[in-house]
Amino acid sequence: MYELIASLRPFFFSLREIEKNVSLDLRMPTKWKLENIQFIVSQYKSVSMKVQDKNDKFQLVSLIAVANEDGYDTTRVCALEIIRYNIELEEKERLFKEKVKELELLFKKESLDKLKDITFIEDEQEDTTGVGMVVEGNGEGPEGSDESQEEDD
Repeated sequence: MYELIASLRPFFFSLREIEKNVSLDLRMPTKWKLENIQFIVSQYKSVSMKVQDKNDKFQLVSLIAVANEDGYDTTRVCALEIIRYNIELEEKERLFKEKVKELELLFKKESLDKLKDITFIEDEQEDTTGVGMVVEGNGEGPEGSDESQEEDD
C-alpha cells in the first residue's frame, strides 16, 4: 500500500471509502488547469471527478469510482496520468522559457546574416495531415495530354 501511495506524492491527500465508492483525493497546484484534468478523467469511463476545494495555490480534486479492486486501480492509474501530464507541461514550459532566453542571447551576439540562416523546422517534413499541396496548373489536363480539363459548375 505504501508504494502505491508513494507514487502519487507529493500530490496525494487522502483515500476514502464513501458508501460504495472510493475517493482518491489529490492536492494539486491551481496552475494545473481543471479542463486538462477533466479531459484525462473523461478517458476513464468508470471514474468521475469532483473539485472539493480551491484557493490561490492549490485545488483539492477527488477522483471517484466504485469501491472494488478495479475502481481502486483505475483511480490510481488516472491520478498518475494526471500527474505525469501536468509535470510534463510544466517541464515543457520551463524548457520553452529557457530556450527563449538562449535565443535572445544568440540574437544579441550573432550577426544578422548568421541569424537569417537559422531554421527551426525541417523543410522536408512528411505531410501527416492528409492534405497535400495543390499546385496551380495551366488548365490543360495531365502533362503531355492534349485534352483540356472541364470546369465544374
